[in-house]
Amino acid sequence: MQPDRPLDYYINRLFKQLEMQQFASEMEVKRAYRLLVGDLIYKLTTTLRYREGRLTLRFAAAALRQEITYRKESLRLKMNEELKGEVVKKIVVL
Repeated sequence: MQPDRPLDYYINRLFKQLEMQQFASEMEVKRAYRLLVGDLIYKLTTTLRYREGRLTLRFAAAALRQEITYRKESLRLKMNEELKGEVVKKIVVL
């Protein structure tokens, strides 16, 4: 182990070796989503799935579903900024 490399380098390397990169990406997307929308909206999100660049959301409240539908592009851009890359390519609101 080289001292000049950050710990996340080794964690990511381990995930790749164990074919867990998808799991790691999904956890990072969920973390960024919760950070950006806050605890209340996070709790009202009944479905939160991330697969191959597509974030799928479902909400307990119709008004919230409509509001997120209007703002999904803005949310996508903010999430990618938080994740430091083009991770979320599309947001689908069910």
